[in-house]
Amino acid sequence: MESERSGINADREGFDDPHIDEIHREYERIDSDWLMLHYKTTVGLVAFACIIEFALGLFFINSELLTTTVERYVLKFMLLPCVANFVFIVLDTAAIKSKRLTQKQKTYTVSLVFIIICFVLFTVHSAFSATYYMYAIGIMMTTIYASYRVTSITALSSIASIIVSELFIVWDMDKTSIFESTARMGDFLISIFILIAFSIGCMVVIRFEQKKNEASIQMESERRHLQQILQVDEMTGVLNRKAMHAALKNVEFSAGGDSYILAISDMDNFKGINDQWGHHLGDRCLMEYAKILTENCCKYTPFRYGGDEFCLLFCNVSMDEAVSVCQKIKTKLSELRFEDYPMLKLTASFGLAAYSDQIDTVRLFVHSDYALYEAKELRDTVRVFQKEAKFA
Repeated sequence: MESERSGINADREGFDDPHIDEIHREYERIDSDWLMLHYKTTVGLVAFACIIEFALGLFFINSELLTTTVERYVLKFMLLPCVANFVFIVLDTAAIKSKRLTQKQKTYTVSLVFIIICFVLFTVHSAFSATYYMYAIGIMMTTIYASYRVTSITALSSIASIIVSELFIVWDMDKTSIFESTARMGDFLISIFILIAFSIGCMVVIRFEQKKNEASIQMESERRHLQQILQVDEMTGVLNRKAMHAALKNVEFSAGGDSYILAISDMDNFKGINDQWGHHLGDRCLMEYAKILTENCCKYTPFRYGGDEFCLLFCNVSMDEAVSVCQKIKTKLSELRFEDYPMLKLTASFGLAAYSDQIDTVRLFVHSDYALYEAKELRDTVRVFQKEAKFA
């Protein structure tokens, strides 16, 4: 449904857009399900009305209450309304199945077709005062969409159709005009007042529905924001160990169509940097390295596992491509210079291993860590775990 669905257009910038979009997609799915129920209710109304019309027709034809010819009665009160409503149902069905119409357009179509069908039934059977209140069902069914516009247009269309039918159309010649009967005039005015009051009540319901949606979006946004904070390393800004464990768990439960490679990276001689120049410089080195990892993360997700150890989780990337990316990162790190520490040169080692159905993610981490161990023996090197290795 339109952005009015949540009632927070002006405040949307204050939330996390990807999460809001996800919630709005869920609202749209619910609206879509309700739209189908709305459509099926319209079909059910037409089917029920046809059954009642034919049942009443048989009753009147076989009674002394019929004041016109059988042929005329069958045509005016049975065939024509059923055929007209059937045509509207066909149009409604075409709109629902159309790929050109948006969900918003389908919502307006289904809502107004319901009222048009009520108009046909009310015009044909307005002698029965209870037919006034079919319109209330049509108005009520639009409240789920939480749109003032849809509900107000439906309500105005309902009231207008009642006025047009009562004042300008004489379908049943035996019907007493509202200007000739105090009782019918009273029914007409009461029905108008009731529909107006009912519509106002629906608007109030929509307002509270929007407030509820706004509160749920805000709470979900804050919850996810807190979740993000808990999964982000405070110093470097990349995801932390907790987030990596969650990602590896998702790897195990993901569909078999994806392939994964885990790379573990260690800065060479990081302890020596801390001992020689102090932890403040070590922290700067970690932040700069994390910045390089973030700038080149189009094919992987970076995590800080702890200390100077970072992990890169590649998805649907070949081993050769993953190695090439690690080589590129290694080169960028070696080119990094600190103006106040011109003698400092940073290097890093990488160990890579591929995930397969034969191993779990714990074994995957062990394999990558073993490849890193081999790489650190030479320093500034990238090594890939081989199945023939010691810990295979």
